[in-house]
Amino acid sequence: MDFFIRCVTGILLLIVNIQLTNYICQGEPKKQPHIVLIVADDLGWNDVGFHGSIQIPTPNIDALAYNGMILNRHYVQPTCTPSRAALLTGKYPIRYGFQGTPIAAGQALALPTTETILPQYLKKLGYSTHLVGKWHLGYYQKRFTPTQRGFDSHFGYWNGYIGYRNSIHATDTMSGIDARRGFKRAGNEMDHDRYATDVFTGEARKIIESSKRKNTKMFLMVSHLAVHSGNRGPNHLEVSNKTYNDEVFGYIKDENRRLYAGMLTSLDNSVGKIIESLDENEMLKDSIVVFMSDNGAPTDDPLWGHENFGSNWPLRGKKGSVLEGGVRGVAAMWSPWLKEKNNVSENLFHITDWMPTLYTAAGGDLEELGDIDGVNQWKSLTDTSEQVRSKVLINIDEARGEEAIIFDQWKVVKSNRTSNLAINLKYSGDPGNVGPEYDMSGIMGSAVGLHLSKINCLTGDVCMNTSAARDVFYVSRSRAKVDGQTCPERVSNLDPDQQYECFDGYCLFDTVQDPCEYRNVAEQNPQMLDQMIDMLKQFKGEMKMQAPKRITDPDANPSRFSGYWEPWLEPFVKN
Repeated sequence: MDFFIRCVTGILLLIVNIQLTNYICQGEPKKQPHIVLIVADDLGWNDVGFHGSIQIPTPNIDALAYNGMILNRHYVQPTCTPSRAALLTGKYPIRYGFQGTPIAAGQALALPTTETILPQYLKKLGYSTHLVGKWHLGYYQKRFTPTQRGFDSHFGYWNGYIGYRNSIHATDTMSGIDARRGFKRAGNEMDHDRYATDVFTGEARKIIESSKRKNTKMFLMVSHLAVHSGNRGPNHLEVSNKTYNDEVFGYIKDENRRLYAGMLTSLDNSVGKIIESLDENEMLKDSIVVFMSDNGAPTDDPLWGHENFGSNWPLRGKKGSVLEGGVRGVAAMWSPWLKEKNNVSENLFHITDWMPTLYTAAGGDLEELGDIDGVNQWKSLTDTSEQVRSKVLINIDEARGEEAIIFDQWKVVKSNRTSNLAINLKYSGDPGNVGPEYDMSGIMGSAVGLHLSKINCLTGDVCMNTSAARDVFYVSRSRAKVDGQTCPERVSNLDPDQQYECFDGYCLFDTVQDPCEYRNVAEQNPQMLDQMIDMLKQFKGEMKMQAPKRITDPDANPSRFSGYWEPWLEPFVKN
């Protein structure tokens, strides 16, 4: 009998110790988390309220940022295809020749199948994996499409953008429907005047509800069309209700910027509905939620005609540029496992880091990821707050002569005077300082604000009253701004006539003291400049050259496939 009692007592003590260890070690999830990755397309640095703008309210996105962590030095690639490749592979695009311009419709290019991507790794850990929205990593053969690359389901489109109400992707020479549910054509689900942002949000909610019913661990990537422009032409910026939009944003004088505000509002509402659905299905308390932009906003775009009138102010450059406005992306994260919520991280973070970070959070072994460029930031996010990365390769585009690298606070930039992307090197974007008073009460009362504050309390965090939360959130907002204290020359002059000096040689910027890249300090710091140029040379020796510019394959024409974009290099079967 004594032996039996001792055994039972020992088992009970073991259980208590295990539970206590799980409670104490905040950096280690108590169970596999649900992972929700929300990717905005072409969202500008200055288009969210938590970076200081008052022009376009983003209460749900701001609430996610304030209740969690703002990643204030989160770097991405200059354009969408390279960013998505880096995100899913954990490797710099130079490793597989993806450092150039995005894949165009009808080009026989795709992310190599030799690259194992995040959903494939997560499936091995028992996750259900889902992509909603944009793919843009190639589809000329079926083996390159999402459901062949680790996603259990995909509802969305394969090219870089579609119309917001008709799922049509048009080029100068071809036009067709780009709407997919796996391999099935899904134009009927995305047309009939349905607004793309709302359609994708509804799909995300269905996946959340299904995951709850099936009791599966979920990886959900919501890759929005918003706030990318739609097809070129008079209706390339579309809102769900233009009359209502003009009334709400009447204080924005530029009509295109008003339309952009409406597109962004729908995106913000989507974030609210996704968080709401997670909570309603009792999944939020066990989730990691990341919101990010894939690159900076193309305020104007005389090269490709896809300007969306977003703003990267006061940063220099825009989409397509290796300058801060092109690659310093909006990013925030929330999870109950964050040690310090209501925080602004100034640690260096690159988009490649999400693959090892999320894989670690899911219980994966980093050794299985092989030789990658991404750094596991899970412990630094959830426990220690230490900086674990000191260097980021921004990009080396050998075809255009564009390159940049960051080491600590230093950044080296080199461009090409004849590059088509030289148009993207100026300052641009609305300062965002004209609009209604910043509504912190509305942020706390938003869908995200209400649900996250509740979960923060339930998971053992300090429950703040309204007044305390308001003060803490304002401090976070102040810390996340790039303003007149750090960029006095830029902020005091809305249109500085500053010659871009980095065509004929390398520029060196201190992006902590000068995030607007206004002052080239190469002459004052020659040793640091030489050291970083050597770093670039080392990467150049390791990179795979990008494929020669390929023309659109006429065989990709949707007219051959009943008006749909299809994997055209499969054996052709006439429909």
